[in-house]
Amino acid sequence: MPPPQTPPHLWRGRSAGGWITLIAGFVVGIPLTLVSGVVLLALVVAAAVVALVVRLIGLAAAWVWFVVQRSRRIPYPFPSPPPVRRRARRVALSGLYLSLVPRTVGGIARLAGWLLAPLALGVSVAGAAFPRWRARPYVAVFRLPDLLRKVVGLGRRRGLLRDGHDARLLGYDEFLAAVFPLLHDFLRWWADPAAPEPYRPPASVGGAAAAEAEAARLGLRLGPPVDPLGQPGLAAGAMRRRAVRSLREVFLSQREIDDLCDPDLDDRADVAVIRVIHRADAMGLRHWIVQLPSTKSWHPRAGAAPNDLTADLVIGAERQATITRAAIATMRAAGIARGEPVLLTGFSLGGMVAAQIALAAAADGFTVTHLVVGGSPLGRFPQPPGVRTLALEHVLDIVPRIDGRENAVDAGPDGLLTVKAAPPLSVGFRLGALHQSTAYADMAGIVEARPPDERVAAFLAELAPFLGAGQHVADRAAQRAGDLPPRASVPIYLRNTVEEGITRQSLRQTVRRISGVIAVDVYQSRSGFATTVIWNADILATALGPWLSNRSRAAVYRGLLSLLGRRGAVGVHLRVQAKRTPGITWEATLQRTADGRWRETIDITVDDRADPAEVARLFPGGTQPVVLVHPPRAFGSIAVMAQPG
Repeated sequence: MPPPQTPPHLWRGRSAGGWITLIAGFVVGIPLTLVSGVVLLALVVAAAVVALVVRLIGLAAAWVWFVVQRSRRIPYPFPSPPPVRRRARRVALSGLYLSLVPRTVGGIARLAGWLLAPLALGVSVAGAAFPRWRARPYVAVFRLPDLLRKVVGLGRRRGLLRDGHDARLLGYDEFLAAVFPLLHDFLRWWADPAAPEPYRPPASVGGAAAAEAEAARLGLRLGPPVDPLGQPGLAAGAMRRRAVRSLREVFLSQREIDDLCDPDLDDRADVAVIRVIHRADAMGLRHWIVQLPSTKSWHPRAGAAPNDLTADLVIGAERQATITRAAIATMRAAGIARGEPVLLTGFSLGGMVAAQIALAAAADGFTVTHLVVGGSPLGRFPQPPGVRTLALEHVLDIVPRIDGRENAVDAGPDGLLTVKAAPPLSVGFRLGALHQSTAYADMAGIVEARPPDERVAAFLAELAPFLGAGQHVADRAAQRAGDLPPRASVPIYLRNTVEEGITRQSLRQTVRRISGVIAVDVYQSRSGFATTVIWNADILATALGPWLSNRSRAAVYRGLLSLLGRRGAVGVHLRVQAKRTPGITWEATLQRTADGRWRETIDITVDDRADPAEVARLFPGGTQPVVLVHPPRAFGSIAVMAQPG
């Protein structure tokens, strides 16, 4: 029996001081309690009134938006039922919110020059007397690029937004060999069809032999060696494609190089990956595709990878960023000669970099003929002469509007074609779901299948020489010189994987125990906003066949969907390659639609290593992209756990 919290004592009655304290407590405490109660009651009544007003405004807005939606031939973003019930009002208000936010962002950006210019001018005047506020441009006028120049100048004086570094370039494999030797050694084993199984890393890789020798010298007893196949980045690094054959694959390739910017999947941007593809036509003329990475770090301090927030602001200020210089140096090192056609492609920041290169191409000795971008603000970039441009934009994506200017329309024979589309959405999703390269890949596939205009069809026909057979793909790694550290994708993490239930680590270990699985990576894709979560499961297996049926991959989907529910994610992405069938990549993107069903998009990529007979056996219906729609409970009940407080 536990002892009492206070020692035993004999009650001798209340003392005089106790009576005085009790009476004073009643005299003072009762009025204070009454006053506090009245104040709290008033606050509750005021809060109830505010809540009622907000609810009435929301109800009125829902009915107004419902009336607006009814007048449209295709209601978007959601088919709105009469908002008489709570869920129907939520649907209507979600549509209103999604439509207003991008327009509001564009309007604020358009007015920012006039709204913030007085502040910038005040800082400019203060800089005349106080050197700490003196930064180029010394006088900022009423234009958004001038304001960004002022911000970048002030940031550089305080150690932020510094982008004046030269670029250090390596082949991506050379970079891995120098920084991640185990990953590089594993990828060489994976690419060698004659390599013995299972994978055995050499003792020299990772310093294992040196560690054991040092432990023996110190008399330490080491435990069993770490399982090399448990290291992150093995499966993701192996998924490097060897061909880009369509507009859709351009954006699937974009997602791939964006994820390769973080080789060890530790949520830090180590490097920018620039993909260079070339092929020769029947006349021997080489055609080139240069693909640029998107923003991988939103940290205000410049890091090792030059594709970060600093690059976004520097390019917005109409200055050439390190990533642009690195891309031009990569094109020069690849041997692109004057007169050889070049197609520049990019998503988000990558599209801005591509536009900068296109403007400087002629002076640098390159012949850029075509430009394809997705989700990029191009309104303030002048259209380079002789360059045909196709820009894809989601109507609810805020990034193409962030410069406050719409793209030019009908700018001549070498003009800019802007295609806007409304992708399928689920109720309650985040705006960031529309700013990701996989969403633009879906849009690109629709544009290819049904071009919205004859000019778009003609543009796609002009891309055929770039996207034909016989391609050679090379990835280059670019870093800022100066030994800067990798920066986190976001400076403050607002979400963390929960400890209970299925985490990405436990899911990765579970999948690795499935028969035939060699290596697994489960991670968040960095193919759009850093706050947009799309979960990836990259799997290397012995054979591909078991993963081609819905039943075989349902367990993986269940685990990923559990992560999706707890993290507020917008979708999952599954990719599989097999050792016995090189040259074939099976991948699927799964997202929930507004009616609760699951939309699964399947892509099969076949490159020059694949055996045609094996491809025909595995995919008797062909390798074209497939869209499947599953019922709401197709993958069982999805566990959704509350975030820990």
